[in-house]
Amino acid sequence: MKKITIKDIAKMAGVSVSTVSRAINNDSEVSEKTKKKIEKIVLETNYHPSMLARGMVSKKTNMLAILVSDITNPYFNQLVAELDSQLIDKGYTLSLFDTQTANRIQDKKNRLTEVSIFKQIQENNFDAVLILGGLLDESNINPDYQSALSNLAKEIPLILLGRDLTHLSDNIFSLKRDQRTPTQLLVSHMIQKGYQNLAFIGGSASTWMTQERTDSFREILAENHLPIDEKRIINNNFYAKDGYEAVTRLINSKVDFDGIVAINDRVAQGALRALKDFSISPLLKGVASCEYFPDSDFHIPRITSVDHKISELGEKAVHLLFEVLDNEPINSENLAFPIPKLIIGESC
Repeated sequence: MKKITIKDIAKMAGVSVSTVSRAINNDSEVSEKTKKKIEKIVLETNYHPSMLARGMVSKKTNMLAILVSDITNPYFNQLVAELDSQLIDKGYTLSLFDTQTANRIQDKKNRLTEVSIFKQIQENNFDAVLILGGLLDESNINPDYQSALSNLAKEIPLILLGRDLTHLSDNIFSLKRDQRTPTQLLVSHMIQKGYQNLAFIGGSASTWMTQERTDSFREILAENHLPIDEKRIINNNFYAKDGYEAVTRLINSKVDFDGIVAINDRVAQGALRALKDFSISPLLKGVASCEYFPDSDFHIPRITSVDHKISELGEKAVHLLFEVLDNEPINSENLAFPIPKLIIGESC
C-alpha cells in the first residue's frame, strides 16, 4: 500500500499543505471545522506526520527571514518581538538579519550590504522574507537594489512592512504604513494647544517616511494659515543625538520657534535634553513626537506622542504572511493600517 503523505491529506481535505501542517499543530489560525475535517482524514488513513517528510513534500522549511536596518531602533525591536512571539507559536523558526544601514549615510556600501544578505537568504531555503525598512525606504530606490529585490522575489515571497513596492514583482506583498494620519493628528493637537511657530526635527530627507511626515506637517500648518519656515525643518536622522543637535542648531541660529514636532520619541528625548542644557523650560518650548516608543512611559517629562499600534501591525503582517504561504486570496481588510492613537503627555 502506498504510504500516505501530507500532500495526500491536503488533497483529500481540499486545503493547502501548510494548512494541514498547522492544523496538526493545533494552530489557532485554522478553523475548528477545518481541523476536525483534517483530523478525520488523518485517523481514517492512519497518517503519521514527520517534520522531515512534511518539509520534503511541501518544499517548506518553516524558516522565515526577517531583515531590519537597525534592531536597536525601538520600532524595529517592538515589531520583531511581536512577529517572533506569534510565529514561534506557529512552529516557525525566525532568522534575523540586521544590516545596520539606518545609521549610515546612503551609499554604495549600504547597497552591497543588503544585496549580500539577499544572496545569503537565497542560499538558505527560507519560506518567506519579511523586510522592515532598509534601502527600500529610500524615496529614490537605486535601480541595482530594485533588481536585486526583484531577483530575490523570483525565488521567495517577500513581505514588505512600510512601503508599497508590489509593482516590482507578483511575489512581493506590502503592508504600507500610514505616515500622514499620525502626523496630522499630532500637529493639529499642538496647534489647538496654541503653538504657532512649530519646528519639525529628525528623520532622513532621503526616505519616503520622513518626506510623508514632513509634507503632512507643512500641509497642516498651511491649512491653519500658520507660517512655514524651512529653517525650522531639520531632517538629520532618527536618534536622540539628532534631536539634541537639531535643537542646538535652532537656538544657535536664533530661529524663532515655540514648539517642536519630533520624528519619533527618541528624537524628542534629545530635544528635551537640549532645552534643559540651554536652561529653557519645556513649558516655553513644547515638544511632541510623531511616533510613540514604549520606554517613553518612563521619561521625564512623559512625551506627547502618537501610538502607531505596532502590535496590531504585527498581527496584520502575520495574517498576510499566511495568506501568501497558503496561496489564499489576500484579504484587503487585513492591509488597512491600524487607527493611530494620540497619547497626551507632559511635554506640551
